[in-house]
Amino acid sequence: MNQNISLLWVPGHSGIFWNEKADSLAKQVTDSTSFIEWIASEDIISNLKKQLIQITHDNYHKSKYQALIGNVPDIIAISKWTGNRVQDRLIARIISKTIITPGLLRRFNLHPDPLCPTFCA
Repeated sequence: MNQNISLLWVPGHSGIFWNEKADSLAKQVTDSTSFIEWIASEDIISNLKKQLIQITHDNYHKSKYQALIGNVPDIIAISKWTGNRVQDRLIARIISKTIITPGLLRRFNLHPDPLCPTFCA
């Protein structure tokens, strides 16, 4: 690849071999039907997110945890129940059985113990 390139300005390309060659190549490229389809970066990121979610979902269903925990709703389904991110996390932990305390259950009116507000707070 040891090539030297020189740029020369000429008022026209008529009769100058390399300018004629460059013009010919440029016309071939613009006349050809082959082109590169550009993909927006947003589309690539969106597609990758979908693939990663699907891979995670598939891995979970193949794991031993799926039998123990069951089907866990995704955060989008959970967020419909709650008003903010803190509640989203708490609900996700309750559903996944990673955190279960009487105080937490009482917070969402899921614990019937009337003494819980006094002792669980």
